[in-house]
Amino acid sequence: MVDGAKVSSGIIWNTFEDLEESALATLRQQFSIPIFPIGPFHVCIPASPSSLLTQDQSCIAWLDKQAPKSVIYVSFGSIAAVSEAEFLEIAWGLANCKLPFLWVVRPGLTRGSDCLEPLPSGFMEMVDGRGHLVKWAPQQEVLAHPAVGAFWTHNGWNSTLESICEGIPMICMPCFTDQKVNARYVSDVWKVGLQLENGLKREEIEKTIRRVMVEKQGEEIRSRIFRLKEKANHSWKQGRSSFESINSLVHINLTSNKVGTLKSKREADSMERQKESNVQQKKGRRVILFPLPLQGHINPMLQLASILYSKGFSITIIHTNFNSPNPSNYPHFSFNSISESLWESEVSTENAISLLTVLNDKCVVPFQDCLAKLISNGDQEEPVTCLITDAIWHFAQTVADTLRLPRIVLRTSSISSFLAFSAFQILLEKGYLAEQDSQLEKPVTELPPLRVKDIPIIVTHDTRNFHQLISAVVSKTKACSGLIWNSFEDLEQTELTRLHKDFPIPMFPIGPFHKYCLASSSSLLSQDQSCISWLDKQAAKSVMYVSFGSIVVVNVTEFLEIAWGLANSRVPFLWVVRPGLVPGVEWLEPLPKGFLEMLDGRGHIVKWAPQQEVLAHPAVGGFWTHNGWNSTLESICEGVPMICQPCFGDQLVNARYVSHVWRVGLHLERKFERREIETAIRRVTVEAEGQEMRERIMHLKEKLELSLLEAGSSYQSLERLVDHILSF
Repeated sequence: MVDGAKVSSGIIWNTFEDLEESALATLRQQFSIPIFPIGPFHVCIPASPSSLLTQDQSCIAWLDKQAPKSVIYVSFGSIAAVSEAEFLEIAWGLANCKLPFLWVVRPGLTRGSDCLEPLPSGFMEMVDGRGHLVKWAPQQEVLAHPAVGAFWTHNGWNSTLESICEGIPMICMPCFTDQKVNARYVSDVWKVGLQLENGLKREEIEKTIRRVMVEKQGEEIRSRIFRLKEKANHSWKQGRSSFESINSLVHINLTSNKVGTLKSKREADSMERQKESNVQQKKGRRVILFPLPLQGHINPMLQLASILYSKGFSITIIHTNFNSPNPSNYPHFSFNSISESLWESEVSTENAISLLTVLNDKCVVPFQDCLAKLISNGDQEEPVTCLITDAIWHFAQTVADTLRLPRIVLRTSSISSFLAFSAFQILLEKGYLAEQDSQLEKPVTELPPLRVKDIPIIVTHDTRNFHQLISAVVSKTKACSGLIWNSFEDLEQTELTRLHKDFPIPMFPIGPFHKYCLASSSSLLSQDQSCISWLDKQAAKSVMYVSFGSIVVVNVTEFLEIAWGLANSRVPFLWVVRPGLVPGVEWLEPLPKGFLEMLDGRGHIVKWAPQQEVLAHPAVGGFWTHNGWNSTLESICEGVPMICQPCFGDQLVNARYVSHVWRVGLHLERKFERREIETAIRRVTVEAEGQEMRERIMHLKEKLELSLLEAGSSYQSLERLVDHILSF
């Protein structure tokens, strides 16, 4: 077998580089032939219908009735066999663990028995619905089910890889050949499972199941395998290892006699033609997008552009010279800049209302000229079909109407915060916006669960311009041809229903955007990757991550309170202190002398961090955030509880929902005070209250992941959006 492989024209592997990078490197040294790790295969195709045994779908209905992450799934594949004594030890181990279980007992599993004959009389009645037995299960569907919390497996490679792809910790019971190697890697290299070291003994089985399902060790394993899951899913995205390997395989150089014949080339061309025909109805349409030049707005717009590109649309980005994106990060897009002629004094983010007002004023003419030119010069085979702009670009509706081009609006905030913005006129008329400090806790009856202090205002001396800006954004949004949300229905279903009553336009909650594509490369600040290697050395769920976004500022006193609150908590922390966080200060100058040395490695400070990667890291146990919508959604996506420190605008609404509706975080009500900071950090990362938040946010995370599946709400909304754009 080895000799035959060495003289072959290439080897295809159902694995991915990030999982077996060292092993692949060693193999490439010893085998001087092309090697193509293009797995996981099943990630890019529907669940296989090629099972040799009939799959019992009743187990899915049973799983639907179980709590999230509560079930141990047990299957030893299609070949492994056990003795009757071992079968009974498995049965009693499952029964004694007191946890729900789904057990695949195929005919022939027990040597000399047909199926369940060895079970003691009354066994199923004793487990009282807590166990479900089938002859064969739709394994990929089972492992993807939210109720499954662990997989007791023989560690065949397909089973091992499918478990990794769904983030399911394993109990390893290898029987022969490669299963033993796989189990060793699962338990001791990747550390995403436990081996049954002492054989099939009921006490050992019970203990191991509880270690994985109930105890802290299982939580650490789950954190590690979730990270592997992310890498597996990313491997098939454009530009990543498996995607590039399949391209190399398809376009392999066929001129060498050693490699093959022209038959492979014809097959490759056939694949390309089939691929083209699959997207033909969506090709030949160009979408123009116009992001607002602020970090929290650029990221989601470019993520949306990547999503639409993946659906077959050609993409053109119109952008300002101020805070312009880097075109080299998006080689498949066309970029057109407009000269908005801003003075240096006009581009300060310290006065956001003034900046947004100036941008809407000075961009009208250059934007209209640019858009008109793109439409008139458009290729007949690729006409411009619509314009998508940030909602804050309210002037763009008039321009689009003038040029007779449909305009779709992207709201980069939550649906709940836009509900509050859209009610501003009513709130103004009823006096809520003029309430005194003594009334800040007063409920806003028109917008439950908000209080007066949660109304999304921006503190400014120019309240007139603020109200005019909000009014213009809301009215022009009502006039658009559709509204895209970076949210998902299960998170904001009630708010979406309420909004539909006032905004009779198509709405598309297709988020979270960043789960469709690679971590955004549109950051306006340089990301310090040193924080990832620092996190790698920390214990699971032990680190408090602190970042207040790209605009928020604090004074020196507040900065010091943050520093001492972090230090006094005795909890490891990763703190993003961007230049400009403290006005008039370069970076860390306000810190007391010897502060960092006093921490003795317990704290790590960077100017900017790769936030999505940080939040996905197993070491992160909490996120102290300003509650910008991108940050809030990214925290939910990774199941990380929050400490809420909102400053202005939609952040106030987001924080209220995090702390009092979804109940996945704490709200720091008294601003920056070291004792409250210390207490809040420990409540989230150490105390039982934090564990309850973690369970709730993990439940939200599971709903989010389901929304992206083929039958999920975000998946379906995206399909509707594609059809909507094609209808113009």
